[in-house]
Amino acid sequence: MTVEGGRARKRHARVAVSRLTVTIVLANMIGLVILLLGSFALTQYRDGLVQAKLEGVRAQAQIIADVLAQVAIDETSCQPVDEADIARQGEETSLCALALSQTDVREVFNRVWDSFEGRVRIFNAPQTFDDPPVSNASILLIEDVVLREDRIVAETLPPIETEQTQSFFDAEGFWHDFLDYFSKGYRNQAAHRSLEAELNEALSSSPFAEDRGAASVRINEEGELVVSVTVPIRRVQAIYGMVTAESGGIDSLVEAARFAILPFFGLGVAAAILSSLLLTAMIAQPIRQLAIAADKVREGIAAAGRARIPDFTNRKDEIGELSGSLKSMTQAIYARIDAIESFAADVAHELKNPLTSIRSASETLEIAKTPEQQAKLMSVIQKDVARMDRLITDISNASRLDAELARETREAVDLNRLIKDIISLYKELKNDENAPVTFNDPIQAVYVLGNPSALGQVVRNLIDNALSFCPADGSVRVYLEAPTQRASTARIIVDDDGPGIPPDTLESIFKRFYTKRAAGAAFGNNSGLGLAISRQIVNAHGGRIVAENRLDDPGDPTGKRLGARFIIELPSE
Repeated sequence: MTVEGGRARKRHARVAVSRLTVTIVLANMIGLVILLLGSFALTQYRDGLVQAKLEGVRAQAQIIADVLAQVAIDETSCQPVDEADIARQGEETSLCALALSQTDVREVFNRVWDSFEGRVRIFNAPQTFDDPPVSNASILLIEDVVLREDRIVAETLPPIETEQTQSFFDAEGFWHDFLDYFSKGYRNQAAHRSLEAELNEALSSSPFAEDRGAASVRINEEGELVVSVTVPIRRVQAIYGMVTAESGGIDSLVEAARFAILPFFGLGVAAAILSSLLLTAMIAQPIRQLAIAADKVREGIAAAGRARIPDFTNRKDEIGELSGSLKSMTQAIYARIDAIESFAADVAHELKNPLTSIRSASETLEIAKTPEQQAKLMSVIQKDVARMDRLITDISNASRLDAELARETREAVDLNRLIKDIISLYKELKNDENAPVTFNDPIQAVYVLGNPSALGQVVRNLIDNALSFCPADGSVRVYLEAPTQRASTARIIVDDDGPGIPPDTLESIFKRFYTKRAAGAAFGNNSGLGLAISRQIVNAHGGRIVAENRLDDPGDPTGKRLGARFIIELPSE
């Protein structure tokens, strides 16, 4: 992210809508919307309602058919026909003309059907043997009545002169269209069913079936979805007519049931929004605060300032872990910045000392009169140049040490063999001015996981440090201790016979550019970085390095010092 982006995020932090908040809200709403649409699309309720309607209408149609079969059949409409008349008049002569008495049908409806509701139509039986028998139901229609419970509905109508305005968005009309979308397929199937097909099916139905007649779901003349049952009016096996009973209101009942879901959906939406806001307060806002604090840290580093990371570690969750990690990272960055600043100041100071010495010697060299004085000044200059060379080399090694340790891979290192190779090199370069270096190696091999070159540098730094303090008649001794059951660390010990270390500087000697030496020790032969580099390498390997004195009486810390001892502990696993 650019600096401008970070500033924009901070400027709008209090008013901007969090994308994570929107994502949480949408994620919670998707499930509710799917559930709502699924409840609209499911057909179990509608099919159950249609089946219940059909059962009621069928019972009503069968009762009407049975009553009409008893009281409304026109007995005179069926007369026996002589075989001679049939032969004389041809095939067009019917054996029997079956029909209902229209007067009796109307009398029945006028007297007994106040308790029934729905539309009832009475048809005569077809008098032809065409296929299909009924091609136009209106020709056979005797009676068409709508039966309903008597009731008075009062409704206040608007004034005639008042013009009804319709809003651009008709919510009720939109809702009806929305619900009709889920019933489109069902209505299309119902639209392909006709009254004539239902009548023909009823004519061909068995009189011994449990559910007499034919049933269907159709669209009536007004475009309303209705359930319809047609039952033949039979006496014995003869069909005199048919009763068709219809009942509507399916759409309104299904729509009412769907409307009943909306309050629960509204409660679900409210709960989803509240839970989203809660999740936003618990997740999105802390993350946003951490992001803003991270931007401030970046800008603070550029402006040499300090920024604080919000502390959410008391939450004991992933946000708390992220907060703790960012806080630790920020502290490490600030510590590294402080170390770099301190290192730069120390480097400038350490380089300035030999340069000052060289400048003084060169200025004095011009006025030196004797060759002895000139040779002495040249020796000082040469030593300071060598000191600067060592300083620059050690500074270069120290500055790239972290990157090298992070980049290089670890491998199994045989400490026994590593130390032997180093000691053999010191034995080859032995001179009378330096103390001898010995190694007491264990019988078995000791392995650790690490960088062999870096660990070798640590051993060489400790031996060089010990040789710089140890007199020529003394010795430097290196020990290697294998891990035990009680201690799972390998130990490297370096002892010398020098003056030892002042107790108050046992920790300070590991600081960078620490060059305080005992009285009589040569000055300028060390850069003060060897022990600091050694501790840095050992810490990177998960171990530790400490310094202590070898005492004449180990129980008396103020007793005579026999020399110094450095102990390195490295994990063996």
